[in-house]
Amino acid sequence: MNSKTFTWHPLKSLHPRNETWRSLCSWIGLLAIALILLGFNLDSSPLLDSERIISQLVQETAQKSFLSGDWLFPTLEGQPYHQHPVLGLFLLTLSGVKDEITPGRIRFIGAIFASVSVPLLYAVAREIFVLWQPAILSALVYLMLFPVVRWGRLAMLDGIVLFWSILTVLCVLRSRRDFRWSLGFGLSLSGLFLTQGLIGYLITVLLIIFLAWDTPRLLSSIYFWVGVSLGVLPALTWYWMEWLVYGQPFLNEVFLHSLERGWHNFFRSLTDYPLAIIKYSWPWLIFAIYGVRLACKSLNWGWAKLILVWGGFYGGIIFILPLDTMSYLLPFYPALAMASGLILSEVNNWPDDRPYPQSWPLILLSLSGVISIISLCIFFNFPFDFTLLSDRLLLILTLIAIAFTWAVTSALIIRRNPQFITVLLWGMYVSLLLVISSPYWTGNNVYF
Repeated sequence: MNSKTFTWHPLKSLHPRNETWRSLCSWIGLLAIALILLGFNLDSSPLLDSERIISQLVQETAQKSFLSGDWLFPTLEGQPYHQHPVLGLFLLTLSGVKDEITPGRIRFIGAIFASVSVPLLYAVAREIFVLWQPAILSALVYLMLFPVVRWGRLAMLDGIVLFWSILTVLCVLRSRRDFRWSLGFGLSLSGLFLTQGLIGYLITVLLIIFLAWDTPRLLSSIYFWVGVSLGVLPALTWYWMEWLVYGQPFLNEVFLHSLERGWHNFFRSLTDYPLAIIKYSWPWLIFAIYGVRLACKSLNWGWAKLILVWGGFYGGIIFILPLDTMSYLLPFYPALAMASGLILSEVNNWPDDRPYPQSWPLILLSLSGVISIISLCIFFNFPFDFTLLSDRLLLILTLIAIAFTWAVTSALIIRRNPQFITVLLWGMYVSLLLVISSPYWTGNNVYF
């Protein structure tokens, strides 16, 4: 194969100069708006209980000498702590929390990694869709998902998990064309396993299933497995060291602790995660359903296989596992965003005589009405307190902005105006900016 077909030697006929500049501007623009949304006003809300545990772990890690290697063995109040591997905690120490911990400082590094995951998803979508429009729309939808914004801003390693998960998928997609990317696949898997072991295991199985369906020749290549083996060596080394010191209880804590709710709560777990998706994924869930339908009709394409395996396998496994926190659902949302971005790109290019689905404006108008009623209830039913007046008005303004955005979007869909995509994206971005401007974005408040 001609080496010029590799990504670092692009043919000018395949990648014209204006296309290169557009991709570069897309990366910079996505990173800029993500940093604003995910990095603004991090100090507005006190640390949650789970964040305090992370902050104490990070502080104890930061106080250990780097050269001594003691930081490789996380401790909480001097006792071994195995629920969170070492890499995520070490990365959070880069914010300089050795002496003083504030909510903004401990959340800053995770927000940075979550922000970088946005252009990374654009790269994944560009790799699998090829076209620019569905890629940029997928990245924007991903950024506008409230769970990504909330969990990405919290000091709970979730922004770092999103970064490693999406980078792992990107390296796998690139390795289909060049075996040298298999080393990146292994290294990103190491990063994921050293941040969250259970999610690393699920992502590994997910990608093996995808490759077995889409590119089975890759799984039989010795060069691919050599690159992967070299990449995962740091993670294997750390797990081996921990096992030598602590034995089997260490592996149980890393991979099985999150199942502490017990299998007797199996049927409850079947409803918790689907309800969380339905509750927090509006309005993108409307479009994602149609994107999945389109993928089911296009099984010959790699993007259809990736969306179905990523969303179907990971979502299905998470739905049945009795996990102890909703943050395990986060790696599911990039697949949902890609399905939404795909269908939004499709309808934007439909012929003028082809109508949009009638359910879209009906659902958006209904949701707009519900949000409007909620804002009125907050305005009239909560006690009048001058100390809460500014926050209360900001919350009402946020709900009004969301309701107005969805109402205008539904009107544009009824008129068959493709500008509804721009209006919806911009309106959701402004609404999320209003959300994070208040102290209620963590969800640790009666209003949420």
